[in-house]
Amino acid sequence: MSTGFEKLRTDTQLQNHWIRRFIAMIIDAIIGGIAGWILTLILSLPFSIIGVPWGWGFASFIIGGVIWFLYASFSESSMGWTIGKQIVTLKVRTVEGRIPTIDVAFIRNISKIFLPLYLLDVIIGLATPGEPTQKYTDRIAGTIVVSVVPATTTNVTATPSLTSVP
Repeated sequence: MSTGFEKLRTDTQLQNHWIRRFIAMIIDAIIGGIAGWILTLILSLPFSIIGVPWGWGFASFIIGGVIWFLYASFSESSMGWTIGKQIVTLKVRTVEGRIPTIDVAFIRNISKIFLPLYLLDVIIGLATPGEPTQKYTDRIAGTIVVSVVPATTTNVTATPSLTSVP
């Protein structure tokens, strides 16, 4: 059985999928990072006032990751997508096709707490045999990220009736 990395070299659909996931990840990480930075700034303010160094740079990184994890988990378990996924027309589903429950969403998003762990999650998912669109925690949680195909409307032309109107 081949790995996701092997398929990624030649499969343009798979390349497109991962590019879209990467863009969604950047958008969602920025949302979590900004929220984490603001929360850390608020929490560090008392320490700054009394002159105690707090090392808020690393704390902001961790708090941002926790916020990203919580935001992604609650969004995906309630709507099936995050803002980033919605922008690039992706959604999260269980392998049965349902919106994941909160516990399943927690499992698939746990690596988002620490960005290097998230990158490792993606690399392991692509380096091991299995569904090439899944990161490792997607396999554990039984979830998959799928493309949302917008519904197209067909052009229906009304044909005039040949019967006469009284």
